[in-house]
Amino acid sequence: MVSFQMEEMLMKYQLALARLFKPNKYALYRTTPLRYIFLHLLILSTLLAAPAASQFLQSMTSLSQLIADKSEDIPDFTIKNAQLHLPSHQEKVIHLTYGTVTFTENDAGLASDQFTFSKHHIMIKGIDPISYHNFSTITDRASMLDALTTFSSSIYFYFGLIAFTLVMIQFFIILIKLASVSLAAHMAAVAFRRKSRYMNWLKITTFLLTPAVLMQYTGLLVPNTLTYPLSWCIIILLTCLAIYHLPVIKKTRQTN
Repeated sequence: MVSFQMEEMLMKYQLALARLFKPNKYALYRTTPLRYIFLHLLILSTLLAAPAASQFLQSMTSLSQLIADKSEDIPDFTIKNAQLHLPSHQEKVIHLTYGTVTFTENDAGLASDQFTFSKHHIMIKGIDPISYHNFSTITDRASMLDALTTFSSSIYFYFGLIAFTLVMIQFFIILIKLASVSLAAHMAAVAFRRKSRYMNWLKITTFLLTPAVLMQYTGLLVPNTLTYPLSWCIIILLTCLAIYHLPVIKKTRQTN
């Protein structure tokens, strides 16, 4: 029974996605049940959050490897006044399966670094630099090993927490975009004398965002300055097509 319901739900969801290729049927999205709307929004949010979550997992995997297999390569550094000091001021690069970890008294590491312990910050790939002031318990090699060992023992818990947070952030951003585009589309439809309701536009726009999100996802995998403006061009184009195919409000005849 449950399997049949899941198959039926999947078929209806696939039918809703197939309408993206038929602009004359965009108006039918107004009949889409809310559960499919929330499911689609969640899928889009997960898609946009996936690259950052994957990068974080890769960094955490590198951290675990550093502790498990390469801990003897970590230099005997000290941190005083939120500044890293290395023995003989010599830079140390540790090679891992996924990139490198660099200890340096410069302000930047290597392009291949998953982690960079620089003069004033810890830099994690894909994340803003973090000052040593935020790691008051780490003062030398021994204290860092203790802290990282504790952290790596709960790596999947932290990954789940970060992944959930990233998905919720993307979900919130998509909701703002959805509400804004739907309002603009509703106002444009009214201006062109089309039958329009704002609540219906929320459902329609949920699916019209799909190609734009795929474009943004491509831009996250292969950075390109054109992907973001192109995604908005796609949204505008599909919205115009949806407005064009809405029923026209007929003028009422006045009787003398």
